[in-house]
Amino acid sequence: MTAPLILCVEDEPSLRDDITFELQEAGYIVAAAADAREALAFLESRRPDLILCDILMPGMDGRGFISHLRKARSDLDDVPFVFLTALSSRQHVIDGRIAGADDYLTKPIDYDLLRATIESRLNRIQQLRAMPGDRSGLTALDRLAIGVVLLNANGGVVHANPLARCLSDEVGIALSGGVTASGKDGRKLSALVAALISDERVAPAGLRLDNGCHLMVLGMSLPARAHHDDAVAMLILSSGDSQPPLDNAILGQLFDLTPMEAQVACLLAEGLRRNQIADRLAISGTTVAFHLRNIFAKTGVQRQAELVALVLSVPLARSVI
Repeated sequence: MTAPLILCVEDEPSLRDDITFELQEAGYIVAAAADAREALAFLESRRPDLILCDILMPGMDGRGFISHLRKARSDLDDVPFVFLTALSSRQHVIDGRIAGADDYLTKPIDYDLLRATIESRLNRIQQLRAMPGDRSGLTALDRLAIGVVLLNANGGVVHANPLARCLSDEVGIALSGGVTASGKDGRKLSALVAALISDERVAPAGLRLDNGCHLMVLGMSLPARAHHDDAVAMLILSSGDSQPPLDNAILGQLFDLTPMEAQVACLLAEGLRRNQIADRLAISGTTVAFHLRNIFAKTGVQRQAELVALVLSVPLARSVI
């Protein structure tokens, strides 16, 4: 069997040579490119099994390179893309995931971790290609700016997109096999998953994890024959940090809320208490309570915390910035 072909895009010659040597020693075929221009020229005639790419490069940087590929080369959507960079802050990692990267390795390069990451990504792609059915839906999920986890009837993870794995790793949620965490958060997640995969279809339910990272989780059962392969439920993960403003109109459309109900839901999700909402909208506390009862009925949630998590977890409820 032909060894996997790795395209390494790195502008620093010594590091590029080191990566090439290490991967060749591990049995891979390596094509090296000094910048995005050389990489694009290579891709005109060859299809790699995985792409390693530095972010900070002259000319087109790594984010520009992957953005170009996602727009112009849909035939490469299933090729794993791994960023190599010295930018290791939480926001840089999330930005890289949102840009479409499957993984993110920081410099100086840990070569044991590099080899393990490549092997894991290649094995995962091989497994997906061996599975029956159309996998295009999973490719689409991997490009979303929210975390998505698909669950089977036993609560096992059918698929988790890159951002879901990034957010889960940050807060100590394991996605190997099933969805597990320790302590109070673990009990919350277990209860949510158990409800979603039960025989009785349940309304969408949300929760906010008490881990200091403001992680919101929305769970929903998938309609019969509308899910991908054996997935029966879905978790949507989103970080409460640096969220763009909520869009009242879109939120209203999603849950059939009146304009006033949408405003109340958005203000509640932004952290305002009921009396503060009343002051902001120049209405009485009784009117706020009336609107909240209607919102609960239309969204199918029963508690205020679940409503907040639901609103914050729905990506379309935010204006595009």
